[in-house]
Amino acid sequence: MTDQAKAKVPFLAKITSDKVLCYMSMAMLIFLPVAEIIQELLKTTKNKAFRHMYPSYYQPYIVAVFGIALTLFVILSFIARAVSGKFKFYVADVFYFTLLAFMLISMFCSVNFGVFASGLRYYMEHPLHFLCYYGLFYAGSMIQDSELRRKLLYSYIIVAIIEGIVAFLQTRGIEINYCLYLYDMPSDNAAYGTLQNTNFFGSLSCILTAAASGFFIFSSKLTKSKVLKWGSFAVALLSFYTLIASAARMAWVGMAAMILTYIISLIIMRKGAIDKDSLRQITIDFLTLIVGFIFVIIITIIFDDYISDRVEQTVDDSHVASNVSAGEEDLGDLGNGRGKIWRAALMSVPNHWLTGIGLDNLAQAFREMPGWQQGDYIQDKGHSEFIHTLATQGVFALINYLALLIYATVNSVKTIMKEKDDVKRSLLWIFFCMFAAYVSQSLASSSIMNVAPYYWLILGIVTPRTKPISLKKK
Repeated sequence: MTDQAKAKVPFLAKITSDKVLCYMSMAMLIFLPVAEIIQELLKTTKNKAFRHMYPSYYQPYIVAVFGIALTLFVILSFIARAVSGKFKFYVADVFYFTLLAFMLISMFCSVNFGVFASGLRYYMEHPLHFLCYYGLFYAGSMIQDSELRRKLLYSYIIVAIIEGIVAFLQTRGIEINYCLYLYDMPSDNAAYGTLQNTNFFGSLSCILTAAASGFFIFSSKLTKSKVLKWGSFAVALLSFYTLIASAARMAWVGMAAMILTYIISLIIMRKGAIDKDSLRQITIDFLTLIVGFIFVIIITIIFDDYISDRVEQTVDDSHVASNVSAGEEDLGDLGNGRGKIWRAALMSVPNHWLTGIGLDNLAQAFREMPGWQQGDYIQDKGHSEFIHTLATQGVFALINYLALLIYATVNSVKTIMKEKDDVKRSLLWIFFCMFAAYVSQSLASSSIMNVAPYYWLILGIVTPRTKPISLKKK
């Protein structure tokens, strides 16, 4: 805002600042796991009032409350920008409104209006949760200050420490909390952190491992403290181990995507706006991290069976895939049942291509399949964020989302290549690799209300407000 506008509405200027959005976002990210741990500890007390509390009971409410608060902040932010006298409209603003519009259209045009997946205590995504996601996207795009972005990165690392400790104890058979999805666990000592599900935890671990890894890789630019540098290295290895221990194969794909992104970007940046000595140190730290990852993998293979079990499952899946292509086996057996989920979702598209079958209402797609009867198999989540968006929100919603991902990718790469400020470039580079890790694993995993907020904030950060949209004719 201009000084004149700030003088007129000083309170509005303060509460809509990027600093407020940053601290608000940090509070939410950290509060999600902390609230779950507090709840689980209360359950162990002798007080009867706490004995029947469900796992993850408060996390959906936390996301919903922040959804309302962030929406109010977005509204006030637009008002503040309007009264500044120099209002600028960016592509990030366009995407905020298109995301919101497709969500509302899907909700109001739902086959079962007001019906969402699995109830509030589990993993449904209520409209208020989508408001939170899009509010975080807006907040991330508004937070341009390097110091604030550094603090956001610290919040991810703090969550990585919390989740990492809880998950590591679970791998050793020490649990402070009950696993809601106990029968879905791939092994007795699989890690699920505070998320109650190993696949959900794997998705979150992609982001957290990438955050700690990125800080270590760019520590020469972000800190002078050796304690912070090697502390982030230890957190990255801890997060990476618990990611493996989640036995979520798509999380492993996410890590492979992060590593590949770094390799490609380090090669490309040889021609970027970075001095050779800095690039050499960043490359050394990256290689050091890879050596650490390899060490963790070797230790895991020797002492645990997470990797061997999943490799066997992958071999079985490849046999199923070959049999499906030969017409000898049903598509539904592919990928732990993902085949039947994707088939039901895609079969619903021709009838609901415009607005989708309904916001987070994929179960209806199964009910509309030929021959389906009450009691037959249904699934609330698409086990692919892209297929889920297509089936529940429609073709144009998916196109809009893909356009956002492409825009974020292209502009992030351009900014990283051209940016001359070491800190700004390093932070955007880190968040971009976090973005790459999550999006890659989301090809075959579901959006979950206690993981998605961590992603949508990142998506906002990698959608730079570099050039406003000009409405004037040239």
